Formats: sequence, C-alpha cells, structure tokens
Amino acid sequence: MNYLLNLCRLPILSLLLSALVLGTLPVQAAPQSSSSNTASPNSDNPAFDILTTEQVTTPVKIAQSKSVKVTPQLEKQILEVIRRNPDVLVEILQKYAIEQQAKEKKVQADAIANVRKNTKSMIGDSPAIGASNRQIVMVAFSDFQCPYCATADKSVKQFMAKHKDKVTLVYKYFPLTQIHPEALPAARAAWAANKQGKFWDYHDALYANQAKLGEAFYLETATKLKLDLNKFNADRKLADTFIVEDFKLGRKLGVDGTPTFIMNGEVVTGAASTADLEKAFAQVTKK
Repeated sequence: MNYLLNLCRLPILSLLLSALVLGTLPVQAAPQSSSSNTASPNSDNPAFDILTTEQVTTPVKIAQSKSVKVTPQLEKQILEVIRRNPDVLVEILQKYAIEQQAKEKKVQADAIANVRKNTKSMIGDSPAIGASNRQIVMVAFSDFQCPYCATADKSVKQFMAKHKDKVTLVYKYFPLTQIHPEALPAARAAWAANKQGKFWDYHDALYANQAKLGEAFYLETATKLKLDLNKFNADRKLADTFIVEDFKLGRKLGVDGTPTFIMNGEVVTGAASTADLEKAFAQVTKK
C-alpha cells in the first residue's frame, strides 16, 4: 500500500515532535537507570533504523504556545524517551498509517466516482477500439509480460466481438517492472507502434509471443508490420512520460495489479473470463 511506502520516507523525528506538541511524550527524559524494567534499544527493530540523526533547527510550538528550538541535545533526549518507551513510537506510526490509509481510500473512492460520472475523461490519447459513441468505456490497465493479461485478452476479444457497437475498449499501460523486466520495453514498443497507427496489431503480437519478448522481437514485429524503423526507434525513446501518466492514473484509481478493467466504474480484476466482463456490462447497462 502507498501509506506503508510513505512511512519509510517520513522524517520520524518530526512525528515525535508532533507528539510532544500533543503532550504524548515528556519534553525531558528521566536519567538513565539500570532498573530491570527499563526498555533497552532494539537494533533489530526497523523503526529505529530509520530514525534520522541530522540536526534539526526548525522552531516548533509546544504547549502554552512556547517556542522551542530542537537542538542536538533535545533530539538526544527525545531519542532516549523513545528507547525507554518504544510502544509510543509504534502507536504514533500506527496512527499515521491508519490516517494515510483512510486518505488513500477516499482519494480512490473519489476517483472511481468521477469515472462513473465521466468515463470519457479517462480516454485521452490512449489506443481505443469499438463503439465510437463512447457511452460505455472499458479501460484496461495491462502489462504485456503478465501471463494473466494474455489470458484475459482472449476473453476481452470475445467480449468485444459481441459488444463492439456498444463498448469502447481503451488500453492503459501498467508495466509491473519489478517482476516483469520486459514489461516497460514492450510498452515502449507498443506506444511507438501506436504512433504509426499499428497499436492493436503490435498489442496482439506481444501477447501471442510473451516468451519471445526482447529487443530482437520488437524490431522483428515492427518490420513485419511495415513500420518506419527509424521513427519506431526514435518514438520508443519518448514513450516513458506517457506510460508513467497511465501508471499514475491507475494507482489513483486503486489499481495494484494486472490486468484490471474499469467499465464505467465497474471494476474487474485478474484473468477475467468472458462471464466476468458480461457481469460488469450487465451492471453498467441497468443503471
């Protein structure tokens, strides 16, 4: 989830200072004691590994509107309080995670609601086939190296053959680069093919030959489709900005895997069958 990734980027010290403002932590740490019930630092706890030790000089407001400058000495005292009370840090992080998750869900819910109201706004310059009136739009977030996407594509073809006069199919790039090394190069090649009006032919070739994905195959396919290779190679270098835009849109809508289909707000995920797509279509048409 995004909020978990955000935790890793947070200046944890700022969170603790916020806790001081709320009175969660004492400003002064008690002198260290050798008592057996005193918590000791745990180097295996990742929460401590990401604590910053850089000097902070930003003034902060504490109770009674008193201004305090965070000096290295005060920072040391704060860290000592954390070491003595590790549960407090955990509580702060958990509270932040819950708040971020709630915010993320609201953003996604608002985005989906907007899609329901104005699906056409998602199309942009993306490749699209099917109904020209664009009243029912099925947006596919997909990865050319994803085996589930290749499986679902067969269902999509059957579905579109039946509903091509009612449904507009739109392709959005969502390469899962961490697990599919050829996902991005394949997306670049498809984007370049689209610049010469051959996206869907190139799209079909990529899904039909996932085991062959690689530079030689991209050039071979471009040659078979009679693309201008100089333009094809030049356009591939320009594709990333547009692919990233699709990816960001997908994340905003809550897409976290491929394939994901959004049909006028109805969401279908995974290796969708024709029946799955028909069910979403039925929901859309009865509204």
